[in-house]
Amino acid sequence: MIEKALAGNEQLLTAEEIAAILKVSLNTVHNRKWQLSHGCPIIKIGKRTYVVQTAFWKWIREKGMMDNGQAA
Repeated sequence: MIEKALAGNEQLLTAEEIAAILKVSLNTVHNRKWQLSHGCPIIKIGKRTYVVQTAFWKWIREKGMMDNGQAA
C-alpha cells in the first residue's frame, strides 16, 4: 500500500492532520488499540504515522462520520 501510494503520487496525511480532522488527540491517533478497534487505515513509515488521503476519506464516509462534507 505504501509503495502504491508513493508511486501513484497519492497524498499522505500526517498523524497531526488526522487528529485535527477527527478532533481527537494525537495520542489517540497513535494508540494501536484505537487504530484496530476503529479500522482507521493508518500506515507507519519509519517512526511516523500517516494515512493515504483517499483511503482516509473513504473510511470516513463508510463510518458515517461526514457532516456536510466535513468530518464530524
